[in-house]
Amino acid sequence: MKRSHTLTGVISAGLLGAGALLGAPEAAAADHSVHTNDSDPGGVAYFTEHGDVSEVCDIESDGWAVGVDVYWNGGEYTLKAGGNGNCKSTDANTHDIPENTYVNFRIYLYKSGTPYAYQDTAQWFNDN
Repeated sequence: MKRSHTLTGVISAGLLGAGALLGAPEAAAADHSVHTNDSDPGGVAYFTEHGDVSEVCDIESDGWAVGVDVYWNGGEYTLKAGGNGNCKSTDANTHDIPENTYVNFRIYLYKSGTPYAYQDTAQWFNDN
């Protein structure tokens, strides 16, 4: 009887470990990240150079949504996500950022009547 409990525990631990790997966010492989500038950040943006992947995530249940403006010499776009745990992403298939150029990110929180709150900025070089 003890053997079956041990085996069940090993199988359960293995499934939990595999589930954690499968459920790991793609942003874990990001080259860069920037958070909103509030005391308990409500939003985060990620950038992965290979594939020009940008992602913005709402990471706090606070009634605010998060946005990120991505811009470089010759282009720009905005991503927005609202609701704790929700993310929005794009890549080179939609927004191809030129190689060897600086890419600027402005992340912020917003809600009705209050745009661009708790904003922060970052600049990275897209060399891949």
